[in-house]
Amino acid sequence: MNYLQFTIRRELFLFFITWILISCSFHYDQGQKLEQENRWAEAAIEYRIAYIEDPDSEEIGAALKRMNVKVAAENFKIYNQYLINREYHKAFRRLENTLLLNPSHSDALSEMNHWWHLLITGKVELEFSRFSSNLRLAEEMEMQVLINSPKGKILTGKISSESKIFFIEDVVYKALPEQLAEYSINTIGMKIKRKSSEGFLRTEFKRFVNFREISPLNVSGWKNSNGYRKIKATLDHRPVLLTDDKQLSPWNPPRLVTYKLKFQGDIIKVLSETRRTEFAPEVLYLNKKERRANIDFGLYQMKMNDIARKWSIRRKKINNSEDDYFYGLSRNLPLNRYFYYDRVFRFMP
Repeated sequence: MNYLQFTIRRELFLFFITWILISCSFHYDQGQKLEQENRWAEAAIEYRIAYIEDPDSEEIGAALKRMNVKVAAENFKIYNQYLINREYHKAFRRLENTLLLNPSHSDALSEMNHWWHLLITGKVELEFSRFSSNLRLAEEMEMQVLINSPKGKILTGKISSESKIFFIEDVVYKALPEQLAEYSINTIGMKIKRKSSEGFLRTEFKRFVNFREISPLNVSGWKNSNGYRKIKATLDHRPVLLTDDKQLSPWNPPRLVTYKLKFQGDIIKVLSETRRTEFAPEVLYLNKKERRANIDFGLYQMKMNDIARKWSIRRKKINNSEDDYFYGLSRNLPLNRYFYYDRVFRFMP
């Protein structure tokens, strides 16, 4: 290496070192200024940038930790306000942020034990010979399922055009385990976007099967202390659902469905004059230890009657593992945390 090359490299090295030091100093100084003004969140951002640029600095690391604790405390206050306002999803995000910033926040850790994490799943297969003219003229179409929740909120899930599977993640606060059985199908239909005669894009929802907003008149028989076992993988339970029973006939739901739920051991009896259960889940997997649950609605088959122009529905009985959509769903790695249980219930008429 000649003298000129050595000199150039040395100058570049000194330039970058100086630039890094100045940059770190700038963000750290900005953080201190914002901290003095009690602008904790903004100060934490500046300290974070400074720490990324100089992760070996104990002084910057201590400042960042100090701000994270303060921002976590602010988040927890906002969390409690969201709870008062019953804005549960916003509240849960604030609680997560609180623990992300301060994992040892004792009140936040205690509150996390009041939340259930839910995965609501199912599959919908459609059989029809042709779409109506209204659907054929649509600009966009998306199959959706609407789910009734115990607290009255209606959840919306997209039905994949490829796999026909839907899944919805939800969180609920201070729900009793037996309340998780109260989720039900509201509607299965199609969200449509099409242009009006004036050229504006309008959104409509075409209901194929409509159970409406329903909830059990009564839930009885729950025993809280019994039945929890060692945690197992959900996929190990799926063969239990295989059956040689005859398939149910297609069903056109009445305008009003009423029902009750009764726990009997590992069975949840769905008591209804219709003697059908398509509106209720098929299986409820509980993981009490990790506060997670999987509410499985099973495999629906819907068929259009071309003469009456009405859709019928039935829940398909699974005769072999190839028909069980759950094996395909289980390959969705981000959802893997839901596929374990320590108690399982099957819904029966």
